[in-house]
Amino acid sequence: MMNSPKFSALSPVRSLPTKPNISRASDLLTPSEIDLLRQSKKSIADYVQKELPGRLKQRHLEHMLIKA
Repeated sequence: MMNSPKFSALSPVRSLPTKPNISRASDLLTPSEIDLLRQSKKSIADYVQKELPGRLKQRHLEHMLIKA
């Protein structure tokens, strides 16, 4: 008969990673850095919106586009 593993109170327990505090992260950035990140995000979103339909059509996957 196999023994089942037993856990003692001394066994290390891994805790789940905590979610980063977003407000603290923004405290580390200057307003100009935040603006640059927003501009970059918008630029990436605009590029994807422009390029994605054509790329999906090339791969015959245009059905994956959802028109809102």
